[in-house]
Amino acid sequence: MDDFDDFTAKLKQTRDELKLQMHLASKEAEEEWEDLIKDWDRFVQKTQLDKSADEVGEAAKELGMKIKTVFDRLRKS
Repeated sequence: MDDFDDFTAKLKQTRDELKLQMHLASKEAEEEWEDLIKDWDRFVQKTQLDKSADEVGEAAKELGMKIKTVFDRLRKS
C-alpha cells in the first residue's frame, strides 16, 4: 500500500503544481492583454491626431505585429 500512497501523493503534487502553473499563465496572459489594450488606445489616439499617412501606417504596422505576437503566444499556452 505504501507504493500506492506514494504514487497518489505524487499525482496530487503534480496536479497542484499544474493548477498553479495554469493560474500563473492566465495572470500573465491577462497582463499581456492589458498591455495590448493600452497599445491599442495609444494607436487610436495617434490616428485621431493630425498625422501623416506614413506615421499612421507605421503605428498600425507596429500594433499589428504586437497583436500577432500576443495572439500566437496565447494560442500556444
